[in-house]
Amino acid sequence: MLWPFELHRSYHRRNDIHARFGGQQQGGISTPADAPGIFIFTGHGAGHVGYQDVFEADGSFRYTGQGQLGDMRMISGNRAIRDHVQNGKDLLLFQQTKKGGPVWFEGLYVCGGWQTEQQPDMDGQPRQAIVFTLVPQSGLAIEVEDFAAEAPTDLPLAELRERALQAALASNEASPRVALMNVRARSRAVRDYVLGRAAGACEACRNPAPFLTAAGQPYLEAHHIHKLSDGGLDHPDSVAALCPNCHRQAHFGADQVALNNALFERVRQVEK
Repeated sequence: MLWPFELHRSYHRRNDIHARFGGQQQGGISTPADAPGIFIFTGHGAGHVGYQDVFEADGSFRYTGQGQLGDMRMISGNRAIRDHVQNGKDLLLFQQTKKGGPVWFEGLYVCGGWQTEQQPDMDGQPRQAIVFTLVPQSGLAIEVEDFAAEAPTDLPLAELRERALQAALASNEASPRVALMNVRARSRAVRDYVLGRAAGACEACRNPAPFLTAAGQPYLEAHHIHKLSDGGLDHPDSVAALCPNCHRQAHFGADQVALNNALFERVRQVEK
């Protein structure tokens, strides 16, 4: 889905977000049932209820999970953030600078892991809090040169698929230091499987790859379906292997919407 939000533009939470997409209108994590995304809100008032959210120098965001009193548990909104890739949900981050004011769209993020640490709860009592490390999607696109840099593994396709699905779960605890490494490893696992699934032919036009790489592999590019960039959700259901021409068409062609819709259905059928 192409979200209608522009980076660093302000929006009215109730009118511009919930009226259109649904989801809980209170709290920091909103999980609309019928929209392919999870809305995360941070900013004004967070510190007053024990939350310690912060943007790191590397662009990642440390986000304290849901739960104001006592130890946090991996349920509800927390579980939704942890499993968002597996469930095909984007993470959209919004920041509020003053009470009752607009929220600013900070971009699309990917959960790179989480850890538990001691923080005060709403009553100032120490408790174990879940802290997620969210990585901006904008910095995750694999450069074209990376596709030709090394040959995909020669493991059986079934094993490649299992590795990709396990990587999409992102279920292991991870400190902020390894969050980006986890996300990039997930991208590579899904890429390797998708290239193996394509078996040397573009999954859009069905023509053979236009050439072989220096490693002797058919050259195809991983495309994140229904994304503005190729830093989107890394899951076998959401990624296709395309020839360079179809890849550009999927992003810039006049028929890009129809092409991506058809591609989504084709990949979904294959994955079934």
